[in-house]
Amino acid sequence: MPFQEFSPFFGPDELDAMAAAYNAAWYQLWIARIAVTPHQVGVVKRKLAQVILASACTGKRDRELLKDVALRALSATT
Repeated sequence: MPFQEFSPFFGPDELDAMAAAYNAAWYQLWIARIAVTPHQVGVVKRKLAQVILASACTGKRDRELLKDVALRALSATT
């Protein structure tokens, strides 16, 4: 799980929501067949995790909202 290192700051339910949002966002990008080179995969996944973490730090906890925020942020940078 990409957020496990933040367990001192978030509860189990929050970490689960963050991980679920991350997985759902990545899956949605994957099924959309975005043009990502092998080098870009790590960059895209890191950006998704960063946006989800930043959103969770501002109080967002809903899995769908976290996913949507991450996808919008990613589309704004491409």
